[in-house]
Amino acid sequence: MDIKNFLEENVIPVTGCTEPASIAYAASLAYHALSGCIPPDFTGSRSPVPPGQILSILVAADRNVYKNTTSAIVPGTAGQRGPALAAAAGIFLNPVDGLDLLSGMGPEIRSKALVLSLSDRLSCRINPESPPGVSPDICVEVQAKDGDQVIKSRVRISGRHDHVAEICINDKPVYTGSGTPSGSDGEQPPESIIWLIRIAESMDDQEIEVVYRGIEMNMTLATLGVHQCYGLSLGNNLRVVLRNQKGTLSLVDKVKIAAAAAADARMGGAPYPVMSTAGSGNQGITALIPLGIVGQECKFSKAEISRAALISHMVTKQADRYAGHLSALCGCSIKAGIGATAGVTYLIGGGAEEITTAINLMVANVTGTLCDGAKPGCSLKIATAAGVATECAFLAAAGMKIPPENGIIRKSADETIRVLEPLSQAMSPVDSAIIKILEDKPAGMG
Repeated sequence: MDIKNFLEENVIPVTGCTEPASIAYAASLAYHALSGCIPPDFTGSRSPVPPGQILSILVAADRNVYKNTTSAIVPGTAGQRGPALAAAAGIFLNPVDGLDLLSGMGPEIRSKALVLSLSDRLSCRINPESPPGVSPDICVEVQAKDGDQVIKSRVRISGRHDHVAEICINDKPVYTGSGTPSGSDGEQPPESIIWLIRIAESMDDQEIEVVYRGIEMNMTLATLGVHQCYGLSLGNNLRVVLRNQKGTLSLVDKVKIAAAAAADARMGGAPYPVMSTAGSGNQGITALIPLGIVGQECKFSKAEISRAALISHMVTKQADRYAGHLSALCGCSIKAGIGATAGVTYLIGGGAEEITTAINLMVANVTGTLCDGAKPGCSLKIATAAGVATECAFLAAAGMKIPPENGIIRKSADETIRVLEPLSQAMSPVDSAIIKILEDKPAGMG
């Protein structure tokens, strides 16, 4: 496996929730395409059409993207949320920044985006034609008046949050992406735990720096979440209630507080990036924060922490391959939780046998956690998953076993991870039920 390619494809900074960022990116591409600004070089032949000349913007997304944008706060908007605002913001932001474009949100752009999002020029809907599955599918269409002519652009994001499948001008394709990547494409890690360890131990200094930068990024977000009031402020509340009678916190408590605080900041709209993994920023928090805290508290070196973090990234990617990018299963709890427990187990001295046990313990523990959309309340599930992942790692390293006769787990880690695929597919009706519940919420609550 090429570590550099794997990191470039799967370990990406993103500001705000990934689905609103993806909608904003698609809208930004569609708007700039009106004036000939097409990836990959984004060189426009002339200045963009003035936003005032936009006649309509239509956002059509699959049900899982819709679910994850309904209650997700858009960074830099003082708590405002929803796909319409994300699309409107994209009109005024730079597509060159990819999924991190919402980091450019400022007061002036926020005001313009709010006005546009509330106008009758912008509409959003679930696309009934989106293919069934567990990968994002977003189509944004923009029509504008250019002189005496009406020009229309359409952008489709498919398979991955930042994969541009097609750009059309007046229904004529002007850009086609390379294939339709899904959880099974791109640079794939091997399924053998032994080989994952060998890959992690082969990292060079540059790769160590790249991986460690993600840990620093997410730990910075955790510090921000503790010291400022974002989202549910779960990190701060846990810091108060988890102290024992002597006023101290356990290592697992510290992991839970940091993971919750990072999620509070991200899902509460903090205009700072998080390092994602396997297409999700919340998964990046779960996968990396336990390693950051355990590494810091137990005095491990940068190289040791980075090797463990790469194992976490690779195992999370394995789980993503089978569970898919988006489904009714909570990815940050299950996929990234599996990755985190594998990484922490390796960090504290566990080998392939102990990592397998930790993964099986994790799957036996949290599998079945539902995803009811991206929102500030995600910090609850992330804190739980990060804490349980750390506990499972220490239990496995201490010699605990869980026989494969227990429920859905199997003898080997890769066999257990493959179980996620039929589970995820079987949850499709649950996903529909969750979306119906969200749609039936009283006005002002959805």
